Amino acid sequence: MLEILEASYEVGGRGIQLIPGGKITNAAKIMVETHSDFVITGSTFPGPDPLIKELAELGAKIVFAHGMVADKKDEKLEKFIAEIESMGIIPGIAAHNPVSTLEYAFENLPNVKAFLIPFNARGYLMGNQKELENQVNNHKDHHFIGMKTLAAGKLNPKKAYEYISKHNICCTTIGMVSVDEARESTELALKYL
Repeated sequence: MLEILEASYEVGGRGIQLIPGGKITNAAKIMVETHSDFVITGSTFPGPDPLIKELAELGAKIVFAHGMVADKKDEKLEKFIAEIESMGIIPGIAAHNPVSTLEYAFENLPNVKAFLIPFNARGYLMGNQKELENQVNNHKDHHFIGMKTLAAGKLNPKKAYEYISKHNICCTTIGMVSVDEARESTELALKYL
């Protein structure tokens, strides 16, 4: 994990979006300790303990309420947002059902300005792709981080990031499993974003 993070960093990647737990957490901690400009954002853990405290201890700049919580659009989501804010961390929402979850957040959670959403040229996991594109592009005062940008490996990175660059997406998360993939994907993402 650390080698992959280092490879991404070498070509310009300056952060990670993680769900706390396991080796990736340890690798991210080492990156923060050895690179002053490395940034951690995270999503709450989907189990009974959301591990918000662990993300705070890692120095996470943004903590997203996990999609399993956010998509329910209930008091538990509001509780997570309040808890994240109380720790001095920027609260965000990750969504697996982005169109309705964003609608809910825009109307009911005005303090939330950061969203982690599936966003890719194939419309993979986006729900109504055109509606989601409109929401993203019409909310310039919000920050959207694209996930599933390669549509689970079904898009080549160049095509994926050309699409992303045409929308109000400020950052992307990229699943990486090798050093070579980390270098290639990071270089291409930075070229287009």
